Formats: sequence, structure tokens, C-alpha cells
Amino acid sequence: MENITFEISPYEDELQIVIEGKKSGYMSIEIDGRLLIVYYTKLDEDHEGKGYAKMLLDELVRYAEEKDLLIDPECDFVRQQFENHPSRYKNIWHA
Repeated sequence: MENITFEISPYEDELQIVIEGKKSGYMSIEIDGRLLIVYYTKLDEDHEGKGYAKMLLDELVRYAEEKDLLIDPECDFVRQQFENHPSRYKNIWHA
């Protein structure tokens, strides 16, 4: 099983996924008061299509819930997930 961890960058502008000790993708974010804005999701090509973007989203949601933040999904991937599963995200979705 792969060793996967998540980190918020020092400037709080990325939620990073680290696979086997290497940054392999991230969500570009901004925190403004209680609002967590997600601009886009980027994965290394060799990690695309393997569920890592969903793992990033799950971690983003966990982080937002823990910090009592609302998510503004500017990112197409995140917005699509929120629209496809509104009941899952209704408490944190800043529509």
C-alpha cells in the first residue's frame, strides 16, 4: 500500500498530496476569513485517473469541517462533485 499524506503548504495556498514522500498533486486554495476558496486541482500525469483527486477533495472537506470553514468551489472538479452530491457537501458549500 502506498504511503499517502496530505499537507497544507506554509503559505496556506495549497493542499498537497504527498505519495511515497513526493508531492504528487495539489489543490490551489485561499483562506479568507471563514471562506476556503478552491481554484483548481492539479495532479502529476502519472497519478491522474487513480482516485487521488477525490482523496484530495475528501481531505479538503475534512480540513474545512475541522476549521469550521465554508468551501467556495471555483475549481471545476470540486464544483462538479458538489453539484453531483449536494447532500454530502451542503453544510460546507458556499454557493
